[in-house]
Parts: sequence; structure tokens; C-alpha cells
Amino acid sequence: MKIVTENQPNCLVTLRVELPADRVSKEWKKIARNFQQHARIPGYRPGKAPQSLIDTRFASDIREELTNKLLRESLNEAIKEKALNVLSVSRVEDVEIGQDQSMHYSATVVTAPEFELPDYSAISAEIPAPKVTDADIARWLDELREPHATYTPVEGRALEMGDYAVITYAGTLDGKPLAEAVPETPPQLQARRNAWLLMSEEAFLPGFPQALLGAKPDEERTITVTVPADHFVAPLQGKTISYQVTLHAINTKVVPELNDELAAKIEPGVTAEKLRENVKQRLQQLAESRFEGAKRNEAMKFLLGKVTCELPADLVQREMSGILREIVQENQVRGVSEDELRKHQDELIGAAQQSALDRVRGNFLLLRIAEKEKLSVT
Repeated sequence: MKIVTENQPNCLVTLRVELPADRVSKEWKKIARNFQQHARIPGYRPGKAPQSLIDTRFASDIREELTNKLLRESLNEAIKEKALNVLSVSRVEDVEIGQDQSMHYSATVVTAPEFELPDYSAISAEIPAPKVTDADIARWLDELREPHATYTPVEGRALEMGDYAVITYAGTLDGKPLAEAVPETPPQLQARRNAWLLMSEEAFLPGFPQALLGAKPDEERTITVTVPADHFVAPLQGKTISYQVTLHAINTKVVPELNDELAAKIEPGVTAEKLRENVKQRLQQLAESRFEGAKRNEAMKFLLGKVTCELPADLVQREMSGILREIVQENQVRGVSEDELRKHQDELIGAAQQSALDRVRGNFLLLRIAEKEKLSVT
């Protein structure tokens, strides 16, 4: 068997293979005999039809089976003989069985990239030691208390920051309802009935909560706000929206103190002190996990900075497509419109491509290290 290899860009290798006539002829006869034993031909008992008749009647089927068998066997032999680290077969073409019974074909395979492993025995990195503070524990406990909060109606005073305002509102732009003026506007910015709004600096649109301060139940106000220039809904950027707002009620949130009774509701069978201990332990485990993750990230950053190599284009493309899907889905969850995503299309594709290159290169690096260190999955 003759084999000629030609290296191509992006980790592709083309093999041109020629099988000798005697091997092809021998294999043809073997397959033809098998056809003879199982063929049902009128006038002949199974296995008794002349071989010449079998060769003529089943020539196309014999050739197909012969070609598939020889391609599979010879390509594996060629890859082994040339010591290629093949990831996949890209294509097989120009398959031909000549008049002299020799067989020729060309196969393009995707191979693992070639590179020298850097010295990874000691990688230096500055990473903060994992630490859990009393403030961290207090924040986590506050989050656990939060779902058990109650809301108390406020009477005898006006709306203040920190309150929960129950409001009905509808927005217009240039005299038209927002849904009509800018169809891309999210429903929560268009209009709602009996909506609960936490009175905070960041709530809704800039200036909206401040304009409600001092309002009392059943009071109506017209509030005008200007949408920030960097708002995620592009058609609204810089626009002035007028809202007709009615305040129905004012509520305050009361978060219960942490005691044994509340602790048992949060985690059955524990006291407040035991809950604090459990939270501290979980936070320490989380801190350790993040510490280990930071070490892995620094190690990968070191390796990627030391190794440059060609990569299989198909692998990078598949990885990039997956990353782009993740980016689009995350932004859609955040309410970013398709028009806004298209506006930043080139930027998103560039970021996804770089991430894909790093991921694919990183995977090959780790595989090589695992091979060198004789690591395997148990």
C-alpha cells in the first residue's frame, strides 16, 4: 500500500492512498464467494450458481461492499502507519478502482494540533486566601430571613424611600401609548395595574421613584422621565416618557429577627446558633471552591499564554456557535431586544471567537498533560 500525506492548514492532513491490485482482487473474490453462498437465483440451489454469474449479476453490490471495507481498513492502516493523531475524518473523495484492479482514493482527516508543552511544574499566581467574615455570614442570614418577611399597610403618612408603593400606571410617548409608539418596549415599562414598586434610587426609570415621594393613597400624579442614553431598549434611549400614575396603597416590609422559631422554619430541627454555624460552614466551602476555581483559571491563563498553535477550524466553529447561543440567551433573559443584539453583532462574534479559541486550545493542552502524567478517569 502506497501512502502520501500532505499537511493542510487548520490541522488538516490529506492522505492519498493506493491499494495494490492483488489485495483488491483477493478481497473481491472473498466478497463474491459470500454472495454466491447466500444468493437466490432461479434455476440454482443456494450456493451452486456459477461464480461468473454472481460476478455479473451482483457486480454493483460487490463493488460497494468491497469499497467500503477496503476504505475502512486501509484508512485505519494509513493513519497508524503515519502515526497521525486523528480526531475525525473530514471527507473521502476520488475513490476509484482501476482497470488493473488497483484502488486509489484521497482522504482528509482532522488531527490534534502539534505543540510543545511548557513547564507547568510550578505556576506562580497571586490569589487572595479564602476568608469568610462576620459580615458575609450576616448577609447570608439576611437572605434566608427575607422570604419570611411580612408587609404591613402604612396609614397616616406619605410615601417614603424604602416603602412598597402599590401603583397603577400607563406611559405615553408623544401622546401615544408606549406599546404603540415603540413596540419593542417591555410590558413592565408600558403599563401595569396594582404593581408593587420598591421605592429605591434604582427602581424603574431614573427619576420615577423620586417624583412619587410625598404622595398619599388615591393621589394621582403625572410623572415625566427621560430614558438614559445607554438603556437596553435602543429606540427608547434619550426619549421623554410621560406616566399617569395612581398610588393605591403604601406598605412597609418587616423582616423577622433570627430566633430559634424562625431558624426551625428555615432549616427544620436547628436552632438560631446552629443555623449560623451551618451558614458559616457553607460559606467556607464556597470560598474554598472559588479559591480552587481561581487557581485553575490562573493555571489555564499561564498555559494559554505559553502555547500558540493551529486549531481544527470545525471544532472552533462549533464551540463558537455554542458560546454565541449562550450569550444570546443570557441577553434575552435580561430583556435585550434582537435589534440591540444585532447592533453589537460584530463585538459579540469577536468575543465568542476568542473564547472558543481559548477553550479549544485549553482542552488540547489539558489532554496532553493528562497523557503525559498518565491520568485517567476512574
